[in-house]
Amino acid sequence: MKKLFYVLTAAIVTPLLGGCFETGSSAPPPPWANTGAPLYNSPDNGATAGDGRIKLEWIPTAGVEYWAFSATDPSLTAFNWTSLPNAKAVVAAPTPTYMCGLVNNLAYYFATNGRIDGGPGGPSSSMISATPYNASDSTYSHWVLNTNFSANVYGLGYTSLTTCANDTALSATGTFAAVGAGGAIFTSPDAISWTGQSSPVTTNLNAVAGYAANQNNASTPGLRWVAVGDGGKAVYSTDGINWIAATSTLTTQNLRSIIQVGGGFYAVGDAGTIISSIDGNSWSAATSGTAYRLNGIAHAGMYVAVGDHGTIVVNGGSGWVSLPYSSTPSTPSTSPTINNLRQVAAISTPYGSIYAAVGDSGTIVTSDSYLHNGTWTLVTLSGSPNLVGVTVEPRGVETTTAYTTAPAVDPWLRFISAAQFVAMDSAGNTYTSINGHDWTASASTGISACTTGTSCMNPLISSGFGYVAVGDNYQNAYAF
Repeated sequence: MKKLFYVLTAAIVTPLLGGCFETGSSAPPPPWANTGAPLYNSPDNGATAGDGRIKLEWIPTAGVEYWAFSATDPSLTAFNWTSLPNAKAVVAAPTPTYMCGLVNNLAYYFATNGRIDGGPGGPSSSMISATPYNASDSTYSHWVLNTNFSANVYGLGYTSLTTCANDTALSATGTFAAVGAGGAIFTSPDAISWTGQSSPVTTNLNAVAGYAANQNNASTPGLRWVAVGDGGKAVYSTDGINWIAATSTLTTQNLRSIIQVGGGFYAVGDAGTIISSIDGNSWSAATSGTAYRLNGIAHAGMYVAVGDHGTIVVNGGSGWVSLPYSSTPSTPSTSPTINNLRQVAAISTPYGSIYAAVGDSGTIVTSDSYLHNGTWTLVTLSGSPNLVGVTVEPRGVETTTAYTTAPAVDPWLRFISAAQFVAMDSAGNTYTSINGHDWTASASTGISACTTGTSCMNPLISSGFGYVAVGDNYQNAYAF
């Protein structure tokens, strides 16, 4: 049986930390893995950096329970952590253990100690350090090119099966799915090695999404994947291996994008098609208010679908509304572009929601839930690259007074940004933004991405700890 463990922060200190033990004994701290490596910022000294997280590894002794401690102060030990900034402790920690939701480009320090049969913690280990990074930042260039698909992939999806502290590999806390030409379906535990699965359809599948109803339950995760494609086809799976064709989706239009929200699936496609389903088999249709092709859909408090001719369709809970075009939008009810929009990403953070859609000729349109009151603003990237994909993941934000007098308020959003957007153009180049409005050219994925057609629909996703992209000629790339 897997041993349970949990995370404490400095604000949650239990009597266990006060030495109230009646049985058991202390134990020596474990040696860090590869202890011959330099102490700080080495991938081989027991602390390996990733995007927004650090993997800790040590050499355990049987029968000893270890606790892992973390803070952003080099004075860290196993006994002073509660007084330090960004302090955390993982109780009954396995090896490897992961610290997640970290602030990129900020050094974190780690220590451990051990106990036997509930005894008091023993001496503190030596302290080690590592610094997490943005995996798509050009400074690090962590993109790795693969060519291990046997068909062109048009859609990618990720489903988290475990919370961060329960994962057992640096690049896998869940499962990935990819779909594409001729009904192709692939799955992967890490987005590096992919396995082809038998498909019940032969038409192109263009997008896939999924969720696990029971996270951290390996035997019954409650997994459900749904993929959609040409001719209104849909397939679904409860294990990622066995896929079943939906009876009917109520449409014969090509479906281009799909998302999962609260156990429901929402798909969009040609001629303004919008359909929804709970299980991937029985579908309901909605009226979108547009006849233009919808290429992408996202949700962060409200639903947003985008498509050709600058189409933006929104639903805040009272039905879908198509926004008309205006070159100088002054209200929330207009779109600022007539260029085709290829994809949209959205994120809801403790500080506010942000939406960003990308498209042809360097077009980006963005909105948020506060300052701009839903008004969409046009941004055009230098060089006017054709943008074919966009994704977003949560970003750790430094909020302790040890480093800043107050959390940094983004000047455009007028609230704190806790987001990291990444967009990709048709040449495989990436661009990053924390607010959806101000973008910086970043690292190249190395792939030859699409320029027109079906494969432009969804070539880039985030897993929450990095990014996966696909292009033409069976190419894919990942950055963790």
